[in-house]
Amino acid sequence: MTDDAEALKADIEQARAELAGTADALAAKLDVKRQANRKLYETNARVVSAYEHAKTTSPEPVQRAWVAAEGAARPVVSKAAEDKKRTALIVAGVITAVLVVKRIASR
Repeated sequence: MTDDAEALKADIEQARAELAGTADALAAKLDVKRQANRKLYETNARVVSAYEHAKTTSPEPVQRAWVAAEGAARPVVSKAAEDKKRTALIVAGVITAVLVVKRIASR
């Protein structure tokens, strides 16, 4: 093979690699389920972090209320793991409780 043919072959291989990378990137952008799962994971991480922060930085009476609420919710949460609708309702309730406690704590 001549140098020109080898250079052309190398250019073709590089173009194929770049095209494969572009195709993979496009496939990832079009994978709605993967994007939704990623967003769900990120949102869950933020909510858990905010919950823990609110719980640990709130005044002592509010922290005692957190512990009591968590203890009371434990049996319900374990049952809710079996039922997705119940889980969604519990999550909504927990978020509401967090917002109420934050509002009370900020007064």
